[in-house]
Amino acid sequence: MPERSDIRTYLPRRLMAAALGAVLFLPACGATRQTQDRDYVFKNYYRGASTRELLSKEKMDNRPSYEVFFSLEKPEECIRITVSARNRAVNSTFMDPSVRACFVVEKVLDVARFNLRTGNTLYVEMGRNYDINWKPEREAVVCTVKDFPLKKLTPGLYRIRLTSFEAADFSFSIAIASNEAQAIVAATASGDVP
Repeated sequence: MPERSDIRTYLPRRLMAAALGAVLFLPACGATRQTQDRDYVFKNYYRGASTRELLSKEKMDNRPSYEVFFSLEKPEECIRITVSARNRAVNSTFMDPSVRACFVVEKVLDVARFNLRTGNTLYVEMGRNYDINWKPEREAVVCTVKDFPLKKLTPGLYRIRLTSFEAADFSFSIAIASNEAQAIVAATASGDVP
């Protein structure tokens, strides 16, 4: 049986550890809630398929990727992008045609005035819906990073590049939710940057 002096030192240590854990954990919960529980005013939708017209020049983990462009009219604090994909080869009523899609949201920068050898367009990654093991979430909330000018959601052109590892032939639906300005699909079906 522990002596009385041992109990006096044991309980305060446990309480201090619990209080420290709460102090570290609660602000993190608030930050997550701030970006996920946001009300969005405008919503735009885009539907497409894994066709040659939307094929991107860049691959994602050695798989073909497909691209969709949209623009923002005004600066945004955050936008929410939701993607759902379906295997077009599944026609059975007994099988679920849903497949997981990985996507990247990128800002399109015109760098023609710098005469770079890499070309006139540069893409800056703003966010993605998957982790290091390629496990995707259905949606991603992309927010402005105030201390990094290239990661601000300013008016201009953006690209969503996506792929599915579960099906080569798939259709997809993209929902773009914003607050300050309606997100508009800004590129032609061929994927040319306007």
